[in-house]
Amino acid sequence: MKNIIKLLFVFIASLTMLISCEQLETNFDALTKAPDANASYYLQFINASKSFETGVSEAGDLVEVQTKVSVVLMGMPQSQDITVKLVADPSSTIGSTMYTLSANSITIPAGQTSGAVSLTTHAAKMPVGQTVKLALKIDAGDHNSPNANGTSLLYNLKRIEFCPLTNAQADFVGAWGGDDATYPSIISMAVVSGKLAVSGMSVGFMNDFWGEDVVAGGTFNMTVKGNGFVDIPRQYIYTTVYKGDNSDYEIKGSGKWTNCGAKPTLLITYDIYYVGEAEGLASQYKAYLGGIPYLTANITLK
Repeated sequence: MKNIIKLLFVFIASLTMLISCEQLETNFDALTKAPDANASYYLQFINASKSFETGVSEAGDLVEVQTKVSVVLMGMPQSQDITVKLVADPSSTIGSTMYTLSANSITIPAGQTSGAVSLTTHAAKMPVGQTVKLALKIDAGDHNSPNANGTSLLYNLKRIEFCPLTNAQADFVGAWGGDDATYPSIISMAVVSGKLAVSGMSVGFMNDFWGEDVVAGGTFNMTVKGNGFVDIPRQYIYTTVYKGDNSDYEIKGSGKWTNCGAKPTLLITYDIYYVGEAEGLASQYKAYLGGIPYLTANITLK
C-alpha cells in the first residue's frame, strides 16, 4: 500500500512540473514574439500647448525658438513604420514664412512608440512684441486619438521687443533721471579706461535713510551686456562718516536695459554692504522698506 502511495505521489509531482514548464514556455513566447501588426492603437501629441518667446544673445543677435513636436503611439508597438501627417489648423495666425517644421509628417519607426520633428521660428519675419499662434493637428486616419485634445496642439510664439545699442556702453554716457532707492536720481555715467563708470547711485538713500554722508568714492564699474542686461559685481562704492567715524561700503546688483524709446532706460536692483558682510542694508532692514529686501533704480537717460 505504501509503495502505491509513493508511486502516486511521484506521478502527481512529475505532472505538476510538466504543466509548470509548459506555462513558463508559453509566457516566454508571449514576451518575445514580434509586434502585432493587427493590434489596435491610436496616436496623439505628447506635448501640451505651450508659450515661447524668442531671445537675444549677449552679442545682441536674435535667438530663435527651437522645440520638438512629438507624437506618441498609445498601444502595442507595430511591426512597420507609422507615418502621421501634421496639418496647420486654419485658426493659426502665424505666417508660413515665420517658422519651419523639419518635416510635415512624423514617422514612428517599427517597434518604437514615439517620433518627433523640429520647430524653428524665423524671428526676423515675426511681428515685434506680438504673440502669434501656431495650431497643429495630426492626421492618422482611423488611428487618431479619441481624445480631441490629443490631436490638437497650440503654440503661442512671441518675438520680444528688443532694440540693440548703437555704440554699446557709450550709449549710456550722461546724466540719468528718475528714482533711485525712492530718492530722486543723481546718477551719471561715463566711459573711463574702457569701462562704464557709474556715479551717484544710492547717495540720497545713504544721506537720508541711513543718516551718513558720503565723503569719498561714489563711483563703481557696471558691465553692459548686448542682450539687454547689466551686471554690477560686488565692489567698493564709497566711504561715509557718522559721528566722526568713517565706514567703507560695497555695492552689488543686476538689471536690464531697454533701448526702444526715445532714450535708453535702466531698471537695476541692488544692495549696499558693509565691507565683508554677507547681508546688505536693504536685506537686513527690509521691515523699514515695505518688506522689500533690495533697492531699485528706475532711471532714464536725460
